[in-house]
Amino acid sequence: MRITHLRGVELTDPAPEDVAGFYEEIWGLERLDVAGPSVYFRGTGPEHHILSIHPGAQTTVRGYRLGLADRAAVDRAAAELGARSEVRIVSGPGSLGSPGGGCGLRIADPDGREVELSAEVEQATATVPGRITALAVVERAGDASAAGSAATGGRPPIRPTKLSHVVLNSPNAEAYLRLLIEALGFRVADETEHMVFCKCNLDHHSVAIARAPHASLNHVAFEVPTVEDVLVGVEHMAAHGFETLWGPGRHPQGMNAFGYFLAPNGQVVEYTAEVEQIPDDELTPRFWAPEDYEVYDDWADVSSLRPTPATRSLMRGVPETAPHGGS
Repeated sequence: MRITHLRGVELTDPAPEDVAGFYEEIWGLERLDVAGPSVYFRGTGPEHHILSIHPGAQTTVRGYRLGLADRAAVDRAAAELGARSEVRIVSGPGSLGSPGGGCGLRIADPDGREVELSAEVEQATATVPGRITALAVVERAGDASAAGSAATGGRPPIRPTKLSHVVLNSPNAEAYLRLLIEALGFRVADETEHMVFCKCNLDHHSVAIARAPHASLNHVAFEVPTVEDVLVGVEHMAAHGFETLWGPGRHPQGMNAFGYFLAPNGQVVEYTAEVEQIPDDELTPRFWAPEDYEVYDDWADVSSLRPTPATRSLMRGVPETAPHGGS
């Protein structure tokens, strides 16, 4: 099986519209004009949508979406996965009812999320007009002055192009890695004492699994065009009352520039740029020990080598106990 790319991530939240305001008016995504209780966002790249937020009793990662080359690849994937006793097919293969259409199937991951494998999804074309954020969205971040600023209008200076990667905390990390590598064809790019980075195309990693006591989101990374965009993003977020949890800096695994922040719903999000591009025949995964880390750039914060204990706690997330799936 050959996964082409990471399409997007699906979240749940008790108040999707509140979180939607943050992603549109602060984070810089474009909201799609889709009727219904779920909210969909695109970046500036060709993917139809890279983020969806669905109603749910708890803030969770409902799942994520992976690309396949075409309908034939979807059918082959269904046959291959259906022959594996450890893989549960939730739906499909068949036509998808979500915005953008296409065809695909969905499987359950070891922690109860859903992973969509899809092809022939409609590509994004024109830019979607922006909307004004409700004040409540930034008030959830605890900063009323930032809410007033967001309501004045004007588009964010940072415009993510695509979803770069999703990092999941898992109590079933070894089973999860078997799913990614043996069933879905991911390759290990690098490993640390608590995390394994997996790639499906030239990007250093699209999915990473962190060994953890419970299932939750570690963070979601959105790619911006340049390092300068990451640095502008740090300033932009600070101006709206969102402190930088970690960064700016550059990771040794993937050599990507980064800045991490806490979204109003309590999940950790990242601006990233310059993700290392690695052809499979040049892949040389290694284990990174803490002493291997260094500061690579003169603009990097000297404390960016490792996250603080407080940031690690936030990235550990809240145990996700609500059922995944549904609309």
